[in-house]
Parts: sequence; C-alpha cells; structure tokens
Amino acid sequence: MKSATLRTAIALLGAVVAMLSLSLSPAGAQDGARIHLLHGIPDTDVDVWAGGAAVFEGFAFGDTQDLSALAGETLEGLEVRLAGTEDVAIDAGDVALPAEGNFTVIAHLDADGTPALAVFENDVSTLAAGQGRLVVRHAAAAPEVDVLANGDVAFAAVPNGAEGVVDLDAGTISASVVPAGESEPVVIGPADLPITDGSSLTVYAVGSLEGETLTVLTESIDGLGSAPAAVNTGNSPIDGGSSLPLIGISLIGGIALFGAAVGGRRLTIRA
Repeated sequence: MKSATLRTAIALLGAVVAMLSLSLSPAGAQDGARIHLLHGIPDTDVDVWAGGAAVFEGFAFGDTQDLSALAGETLEGLEVRLAGTEDVAIDAGDVALPAEGNFTVIAHLDADGTPALAVFENDVSTLAAGQGRLVVRHAAAAPEVDVLANGDVAFAAVPNGAEGVVDLDAGTISASVVPAGESEPVVIGPADLPITDGSSLTVYAVGSLEGETLTVLTESIDGLGSAPAAVNTGNSPIDGGSSLPLIGISLIGGIALFGAAVGGRRLTIRA
C-alpha cells in the first residue's frame, strides 16, 4: 500500500502542475481511466486516508484531486476524515479503481445531511453541430427539486444522488432550483448558464437547505462537437441573482469509477 500512497502523491502533484500551467489534455485520446474527485461539502475540510496513512490532507470545499495514476488498483481502507482529527466522516472500505472509464466522484451530503460519496459517469458522446450539453446533479441535503430553465421545468422531481441530462442549442439560459412541484422559494439562482457549442457543462447542487449553505459547483468538458480537444474542470459558488462564472482547471488522464461506492441515477432528457 505504501507504493499506492506514493503514486497517489505523485498523481496529486501532477494535478497541481497541470492546474498551474493550464495545459490541456486531449479528451478524445484517453486510453486509460480518469478519476476526478470533487469536494462538495461546504465548510468542512477533510483528510483522505488509505492503508492506514494520510494520502492527502486539508482537502477543502470546491477542491478537486486527480487520482488517474491509480487506475486499476485497489485502495485499502479508504476513509475521509475531518481534517486534523481521527473522526471518520466517510468509511468507503476497500475501493477498486477500474482501468478505464470517464467518471466524477463527489464527496457530498445525502438527503439526510450525512456525508456520502456519489459516482457519476460523464457523458462524452459527440454533440450535434451548434449544440451543447447541460447536466444537473443533485448532491445536496435537500428534498426532491425541480430545475427550471428560462422559467420552465427542465428536470422534474430530481432526488439526491440523481442527475438530469439535456442537449440544447448553444446560447445562454437562466437556471434556478425550486422544491419539486413548486415555483418558490427559489433555493438556488437564478443564474445565467452558458450552453457552449461542443461543450458539456455539469452543475452540482451541493450544501444543505436546512443549514442555508446551498450553492453549486461546476465542471465542463470541451471538444465534444466532433473530435474532442480538451477536458476542463472547475467550480464556482453562486449567489442568487448572480451569473455563473467558470474557473477552468486542466487535469491529466481520464475519469474512472471510484470502486463500489454509491452510483448516481440518471434522468436523461434529450432536446
């Protein structure tokens, strides 16, 4: 396990170098797997342990880590602990990392407010000319929600751990989140979302409704129009009435399924 821990540290160093240099990794040339780990629990710094040793520490809300170098390996005794303590927030056990695939893993709050891991497969299928993809994922401590686009329901009754997917004409839409079946209160947004030709934008609803910490993180995948050219990831908290900026972060490799953790259910809606 020591070698796996060392390789993880090397992978994380590579992610930092990639982020600083803003170099782009070809999305269409992925021969292996990509593991993109996203921290979606507000106000909670954590340490990640495996094999009885700290893999990385001080993992903060909105941060990402690239674990692609460990594709095909098994992380023994994977734990997410509150930073600087021995308090285990998530005990994932032994986690096998497949050797290929394109996935995002998010540490988030489930519907009851309990820390959990959710695994979502990223749709990197080719987009029609002039279209972009919008993906909305519910990873917040909140009941079922409706996602509105330009005032109309785009995704209805989305539960925690589920996602909605739709291909749209390129442009800008005004998006907001409301309780399922209601028009108010607006719990997130409204915000202007850019639908970009050949790009997929994923919006994660995170935080807690009761704790008044609901916000979003974002992730984008570019180059899906014909021959994919790049994969960019980032996050962007949003306040009501503000637009949604994107912070591009280039990471190395492909995204892989984070073992046998809880999988995200899909609600697919095509324009």
